[in-house]
Amino acid sequence: MLGFYNQHCTMLMRCNMEFLPVCCCALSSISRSRTSNREYKRIKENGLTGTESDPQKSKCDYIGPPDSLSNLRPIKFYIAPDETPLERQYRESRVEMQEWNQQFWADNNTKYKKMKAEFIQVRLREKYGKDTRERKTLSAGEMSEFYKRFLDDHKDVHKQYNREWYKKNFINLLFAARVWLKQKLNGR
Repeated sequence: MLGFYNQHCTMLMRCNMEFLPVCCCALSSISRSRTSNREYKRIKENGLTGTESDPQKSKCDYIGPPDSLSNLRPIKFYIAPDETPLERQYRESRVEMQEWNQQFWADNNTKYKKMKAEFIQVRLREKYGKDTRERKTLSAGEMSEFYKRFLDDHKDVHKQYNREWYKKNFINLLFAARVWLKQKLNGR
C-alpha cells in the first residue's frame, strides 16, 4: 500500500512541473489491470515513459502544470491522423471550453487577489493606523468578512458561469456519446 502511495505522490509532484499523458499518466504507475490490453501493449511497444510532452508522439492527451492565474491544468489534445469530422468537432469543442474556462478563472482569480489585497490593507490601516509593518495578516474571522462579501458580490457572475459550464459540458457529453457510438458501429 505504501508503495502505491509513494508512486502516485511522485506522479502528482511531476504533474505540477511538466505535461504528462492522460492515457498512460506515467509508465511506472500503470498496471495491466487498469489498462486495456491494447493500450498496455501500445505503451509497452512504444516505450512511453511519461516524459514526452507531445500528444502526437504518444497518441494521447496531456495534462500540464497548473496555470499561474487560473489554477487550472491546461490540456494538450491528441489529434488522430484519421480524425473524423465528428471527432474534430468534439476536440474543438473541448479546446474551446478549456480556453473559456481558463479565461473565466484567470479573470476571477485576478479580481479576487486584487480585492483581497485591498481589503487587507484597508483593515490593517483601520486596526493599526499608518504603521502596518508589524502586522501583515488578518485573522480567519476577519478574512471571512471578505470571503462572504466577495462571493455575495459575484454571486450572479458565478451563477451564469455555472449555467454556461453545464451547457458546454452537456454538449461535450453529447459529442462524446456520438463519437463513441460511431466508433463502436465502425468497429474502431
